[in-house]
Amino acid sequence: MVWVIVIEETVSSGQSMRWGVGRVQGAYPGWEQARDAALGLAREYIPNHPWSESGRQIYQTSEGSYLVDVQGATAQFPFRVSVAARVE
Repeated sequence: MVWVIVIEETVSSGQSMRWGVGRVQGAYPGWEQARDAALGLAREYIPNHPWSESGRQIYQTSEGSYLVDVQGATAQFPFRVSVAARVE
């Protein structure tokens, strides 16, 4: 089984902004390696929005899944980092 990291975030811009898969990364042979990489991305990933980050809070929602709330100049932009098994 191959493990990947899926990042869900606000994609596009303007009136077409929506929540979607922003990125799929990695091909980890073990779940633990993928989990460690996911936490690293929760700490360091630079999302498309906001342009100017003023802080972030990370919440572990389940084992291997993190919800990150990024504070921008005028709004908050969450993204989720999750470990997933590639099925196909």
